Amino acid sequence: MKIEEAFRVKQEDTEEQTDLMALKEEREVLNETEEKYQYENLHDFITGEKSFCSLQSKKTSTRKRAQKKRTRSYLTCFHCGKTFKQQESLNKHMRFHTGEKPNTCFRCGQSFSEKEHLKVHMKTHYGEKDFSCYRCGKTFSQSGNIKLHMNIHTGEKPFTCKDCGKGFNQKGSLNYHIKVHTRKKPFICPLCRKFFKREQNLKVHMKVHTEEKPFTCPQCEKSFRQKRYLDAHMRRIHTG
Repeated sequence: MKIEEAFRVKQEDTEEQTDLMALKEEREVLNETEEKYQYENLHDFITGEKSFCSLQSKKTSTRKRAQKKRTRSYLTCFHCGKTFKQQESLNKHMRFHTGEKPNTCFRCGQSFSEKEHLKVHMKTHYGEKDFSCYRCGKTFSQSGNIKLHMNIHTGEKPFTCKDCGKGFNQKGSLNYHIKVHTRKKPFICPLCRKFFKREQNLKVHMKVHTEEKPFTCPQCEKSFRQKRYLDAHMRRIHTG
């Protein structure tokens, strides 16, 4: 056998022995670790306590889970920066920015951004009224409507006019009232909601509802609600 071959064989034997020693050491470490965890589990079972290593291991595991949760990818709205876990949630949110309303009522053509809102709306067509007022028995198709209706019974007036401070129990009443400030006819009849430029005109108009006729013809004693009607009567009937 040549010297080079002898050296190569010797080197291979040495490397093989080194690998065997490393494998042996690795097995010993694994055995020691297994025995350690078996001892800790036995200790926990007997004493009912958690060993320090066990607690540290659980803390490490908890930290890893928390880190994994933090690094989990989220879907971000490029309009406002809000994040979502699911694509469907992001799609719904985007409709607030785009104004898209893909859910349309086939009865009246009104559109909604959410399918749930369309379902609630459909009840107005089918007459489904699941919510009933326990005070008067009036029924409503939406829970929000009955909450507003209860203001009538409780006397609560959560809707306030920012111009004059007057309160209302219904938002619709407030919206109607605001016209008093925005129109050129600020005086409104509380019975028929007719508007007038002057307060005096409103007072005259109120006689229509009270049936008061203060203007009487001196010749035939026929009465009229307004003076102009009396004057017209005098010209047409008595002055011919």
